[in-house]
Amino acid sequence: MSDSILSELDTKNYVVIPNYLPNDLVTALRNDVAHLRSCNQFKIAKIGQDATNTLDEGIRVAETCFLGKGKLSDVPQGGDARDTLYDVIEELRRTLSGNSALDPSSINEVAPALDANLSELLYAYYPNGGFYRRHLDAIPQSVSILRSYSLLLYLNVDWKEGDGGNLRIHLDSGGDAKPPGEADNFVDVRPEGGTLVLFRSDVVAHEVLDTVKERMAVVGWYNRPVSSKDIGNIASEGDKVRSMMLIAAAGLVTVGVVGIFV
Repeated sequence: MSDSILSELDTKNYVVIPNYLPNDLVTALRNDVAHLRSCNQFKIAKIGQDATNTLDEGIRVAETCFLGKGKLSDVPQGGDARDTLYDVIEELRRTLSGNSALDPSSINEVAPALDANLSELLYAYYPNGGFYRRHLDAIPQSVSILRSYSLLLYLNVDWKEGDGGNLRIHLDSGGDAKPPGEADNFVDVRPEGGTLVLFRSDVVAHEVLDTVKERMAVVGWYNRPVSSKDIGNIASEGDKVRSMMLIAAAGLVTVGVVGIFV
């Protein structure tokens, strides 16, 4: 990934890179999705985290399967493709963590340190009629506030405009909803196979528009390290003891934040 692309990410808070994954890897990962779904490894996707994790089909209609080294060891088919994917994800994390083009003193306050042990990764499957309404990925007073960057790697083939399912990146000043009185301001990204989308988790509101055919993607988040200040920011007073235990676990085990809290 070039310095110019990283600078674009820093300036705009998002970047879209077509053909980031080669076609053979896209095909292998698609086949892995189909196999895992046939083995009942996908679950109906919920919204929120911690105690707020609930099913709301008015906001989201999709299925997910969590990924990561050590996961899905009982479903080995697709393992080579997953291992290649994990290498791609880790190399990207290192680039985002260590490249000087991302200036931590800039107005966007981009954090240069990303914790490999807290990266989150999953397959997302949207059926015909699937969607995910406008939202932010990093929510205050939730463990998701650790998320620095969100990533999407699309696995779709022969995607046409009439197939729906575009990623809509909102550029207004709002979060989960557009502020009253502001004009529409957004960019739509077609979910074409191999395309990488990266964006700041805490500032870029986005949504998946309604699909007309099945839609597949790898979805992930790069998280910053946990600090002691997060204990007070993540949970209410009644949950502080549980939060301290979970934050301690986050620093000791190699699993994603979602894997700890869900």
